Amino acid sequence: MSVARAGEPFTASTKEADSTVTPEIVAQIVRLYSEFGLSTYRIAEQVKLDRQRIVRILRREGVTIAARGSGRPRPLKVVDGLSEETLRSLYIDHWMSSIEIGRTLGISDRTVRSRLALWGIERRTRGSFDRHDRTDVTPEELDRLYVDKELAASEVGEELGVSGRVVLQAGHSHGVPVRAGGSPRPSKIFDIQLIEVLYDDVDVRQILTAHGIPIVREPGPIWQRFLNPKPLTGELVKALYVECGLACFHIELLTGHPVPTVLRRLDALGIARRGQGGRSPFMQRWHAQQRATAPTSSSDCKQNQGHID
Repeated sequence: MSVARAGEPFTASTKEADSTVTPEIVAQIVRLYSEFGLSTYRIAEQVKLDRQRIVRILRREGVTIAARGSGRPRPLKVVDGLSEETLRSLYIDHWMSSIEIGRTLGISDRTVRSRLALWGIERRTRGSFDRHDRTDVTPEELDRLYVDKELAASEVGEELGVSGRVVLQAGHSHGVPVRAGGSPRPSKIFDIQLIEVLYDDVDVRQILTAHGIPIVREPGPIWQRFLNPKPLTGELVKALYVECGLACFHIELLTGHPVPTVLRRLDALGIARRGQGGRSPFMQRWHAQQRATAPTSSSDCKQNQGHID
């Protein structure tokens, strides 16, 4: 077994620190290094420990560490033996990309993607608007700050370090009644649970049903509500955006496809985008319906600044 390198002294304090690592994590470290061929640097990133501790744990478990500069240990060839369990572990638990998995296992990233599809493992979207990675505000934070303390979305955003728009989007996604903006506060009949309002519209439901889009009333992040989103066809986008007058964010909530994907579909179809700001035709109709049943008040008729319309 290799001895510790200079600069990596093994003392009583380091032994005590390593003893706090659970047996499950130790087994995971050994498996990632020996079976999957991950470097000690990569393993350190995955299990949230510093690299020196990873090296000490491997040596303590009797694993020979390759000399620096010799590269990572070559993983087993598993082109035909790649299991669903292994792929799920690397792609979901360890958040590796298909390219990283391919390099680790010695197979092409195309093979990795085909296996993801074969076993029904949801592919992550790419870019800053990733369905999983996007900035979010938790339901607990919304309840504490937006509901209980009744802070404005902008004030909640300042406290949490996000924009007010992110707060509003999170409120809609998590099913929190989002207040209308303005001072004095408009009537509560303008508070909106957007997912419910969208699904309660007969035309919207008919379009979704006709295109095989599931009705998912349970609030939450779109990647949880729509594990495997149905294709965003041109006919579906046209029906929702043009015929129903929905905003792109509304389409996201109903289909599980993030706003940038919806925008790209609009551009590809040659459908002119509406200008930024103001209410979508759908929300104009909804507000007109609410005003028709609201007590007469000038404050209730002010421009709503609290919704993402």
